Amino acid sequence: MNLRLRLTCAAAFLLGVIALLGVVLDVSLGSSELRQVDQQLQHSSVVVRTLDAPPSTPQHPHANKKKFLDARFSGFYIATVTDGHRRVVVTPLDAGQSSPRMPPAVSTPGHAPKLFTVGSISGSLEWRVILVAKPHSTTHLLVGVSLAAFNATMNTLRFALFLAGLVIFAVVVATGVWVAQLGLRPIAEVTDAADAITAGDRTRRVSIVRQRTEAGKLAQAFNLMLDEQFAMETRLRQFVADASHELRTPVSVIIGITELWRKGEIRSEEERDEAVRRLGTSSKQIGGLVEDLLLLARLDEGRPMEWTPVNLSQLVEDVVADTLINHPERSITVHVAEPAVVDGDAEALRRVVNNVISNALHHTSPHAVVEVHLSHNEVHVCLDVDDSGPGMTPDEVSHAFDRFWQGDAARSRSGSGLGLAIVRSIVLAHSGEVTLESSSRTGTHVRVVIPRERNFQSDHESLAPSAIT
Repeated sequence: MNLRLRLTCAAAFLLGVIALLGVVLDVSLGSSELRQVDQQLQHSSVVVRTLDAPPSTPQHPHANKKKFLDARFSGFYIATVTDGHRRVVVTPLDAGQSSPRMPPAVSTPGHAPKLFTVGSISGSLEWRVILVAKPHSTTHLLVGVSLAAFNATMNTLRFALFLAGLVIFAVVVATGVWVAQLGLRPIAEVTDAADAITAGDRTRRVSIVRQRTEAGKLAQAFNLMLDEQFAMETRLRQFVADASHELRTPVSVIIGITELWRKGEIRSEEERDEAVRRLGTSSKQIGGLVEDLLLLARLDEGRPMEWTPVNLSQLVEDVVADTLINHPERSITVHVAEPAVVDGDAEALRRVVNNVISNALHHTSPHAVVEVHLSHNEVHVCLDVDDSGPGMTPDEVSHAFDRFWQGDAARSRSGSGLGLAIVRSIVLAHSGEVTLESSSRTGTHVRVVIPRERNFQSDHESLAPSAIT
């Protein structure tokens, strides 16, 4: 049973309960009013039956008795019935010429009274009557009360209940439509979108999004989830394509050289040395790329690192010294503040420093100057690497940390485009922050901020440049 059908059943049940309450109210109030009428009728019949003749003159006894009854029982119908002949004593003023029909049974003294609702001999007026037998006489006393006022009250009550029922029904229907439009329709849209996506339409989205309702927020979250999944799949496909592209060249070199070697095309000593060198270079390129991919995979999975106290001052000096050995022609200036100890993974942090400095050397001319600054305060350690290269465009800066991305100026150089992506992943794993700023006038500036103590919180503090001393 879907939610819409459940709400419909709940509304129907509510209307049924309200209708039942209306019936119970009508029956209970009618019974209460009729009980009061019966009590008055029983009391009046007893009084009339036992009433002695009121004070009167001997000349007109019946006339005086009739006047007395008219004054005291003006709201009742009173008549004596002898051998089927009726003599009316009192007639209610609001009854007109109507008279009640005879009830089907007679009430005898000492037994439970028998009251009946009967119609009129002529007309549609209803009566509540009791026929009482007089002891030791063939004459019966018929006492009745007009039910005109009772019926008018009950009709007014039923009309009010009917109007209230219509209002409640309209409110329930309007509420149901409102809930269906604002609440259930987005859920139905989500269901339809899910069915369409299951059927293969991956571009289907929920078109109705109202952020003011919970269902609208659900629809919005559903769209956001689909967009994120689609973006993740797009990045994954791009990642595989980029990795394949990076591996294609060295793999092609290895396949080509081995094929030439198999056919005997490589004959001289110089050709063999060149082939071995190119095989080694391509193999090293493949190995480096695979290591970078494995490192990124481990970082993405959140595998635990080897947390130890790391002296970043010594680490930066060692990395710069190793870099100058491999690139003695480059100019690297180092400014290190002692001591700068952090809690972290020594090998991972060495990878960060090495990648940032190598990136500066890789994307600048041999005459460009690279400056390395390491500063710290009581909370953070900050590594700044500046170069005097040509800089990057704003679009290139926005993609600098993307995996396999390389600027147009770097396409002709070797590299996989994973260096800064690895830097960012390692820094985030240390609850740190890495930023890059670049312009054609000032070159490129990379800042890495690492907290001194290990931070288990997912949110980390950003550090302004002026905070480092």
